[in-house]
Amino acid sequence: MTQEDAPSPLMLFRPLAMLVGAVTTAAVVLWLAMPAADTRKARLGQVESWTYQLQNLAPSRAAIANSDSDMLVIDYAIDRGEGLMPLGRKFVERLKRKPDGDKRLVIAYFSVGEAEEYRPYWQAAWREAPPDWIIAENCRWPKNHLVRFWDDGWRDIIFSGADSYLKAIQDAGFDGVYLDRVDVYADIADRHPEARARMVAFVKDLAQRARQRDPGFLIIVQNAEELLVDEAYRATIDAVAKEDLLYGVTGTGKRNPDAMVKGSVEMLDLLRAEDKPILAVEYLQSADAIASAGKELRAKDYVGVFPTRALDGADPVASREAAAGDAAAVTPSKAETGTPEYAQAKCDGVWKRGALKPRDARTVPENAAPDLPGASSAVQ
Repeated sequence: MTQEDAPSPLMLFRPLAMLVGAVTTAAVVLWLAMPAADTRKARLGQVESWTYQLQNLAPSRAAIANSDSDMLVIDYAIDRGEGLMPLGRKFVERLKRKPDGDKRLVIAYFSVGEAEEYRPYWQAAWREAPPDWIIAENCRWPKNHLVRFWDDGWRDIIFSGADSYLKAIQDAGFDGVYLDRVDVYADIADRHPEARARMVAFVKDLAQRARQRDPGFLIIVQNAEELLVDEAYRATIDAVAKEDLLYGVTGTGKRNPDAMVKGSVEMLDLLRAEDKPILAVEYLQSADAIASAGKELRAKDYVGVFPTRALDGADPVASREAAAGDAAAVTPSKAETGTPEYAQAKCDGVWKRGALKPRDARTVPENAAPDLPGASSAVQ
């Protein structure tokens, strides 16, 4: 072969470039063709740190935007001095980029088991004449009201109506929702023994409605790990966040009984075994306790976060020091709402201590077959 017949470097490069291009294109096509459930799993699998803040968002906007967290769980609305105002899509899109340009998830907090007086859907007249799906005010969290969540009136407000809260969250551009008070079914089980099955159906229906608009929309559930024994429920949700797994059930900073921790971990690991993440929220007030709990959670392959109980973005250690020491932080008369100390001083579970539980004329007898409105199969 003469020098003239030898292939040029360009001729040798072209097939290689075509091969690399074909492989890259195939990888992109494969990624785009991934089932929605696998895509959601892959996105959450990148979360190694997260921020959980619901209060004090207005003055914290810059700090939140500059956070290095892989995921932000924030309220859909912020208080600008004129009540809660929904976040705009432009700001939500800004939050989806870290300072270094990498993508991150932005998830909207969404209470589905209680009606909150500070939400746009709340009507002032409900204080005196509540709709029949409102059961009672939660003693532990004043201005939050337990609801019969399966009622059509509540379902319309939350996800099935044309102007639902879910639609507003999706229109704002959030990547998913963080469902709180799914565990409300346990608080009303004595009068509604069918509530557990109804909650499984409720979450499935909400997820189905959300994913009709956005197949990649994430459903993260807080607590209610007992529901994870239901295989279809596990297939519907993308992650669980567990509050007070290690500490805080019987007292602020107090270690939970070993049997309690073990029972929750066994249920949480049903989801973890399916390669879906477990998030953990511990409300601790000392640097040593936070470091120890963080190490323990990482050993379980859980992703922990350590906010104040108020979820206001403050440093929990500094907040305790500002409260003038341990005694002031846990004195029942001064305890903040939602803490074990507050509940022990004032409440009987979710009910006000000494008050009769509200009578519910719509209680279903224990042996009655539950009527599950809108029940659907697991959403993938």
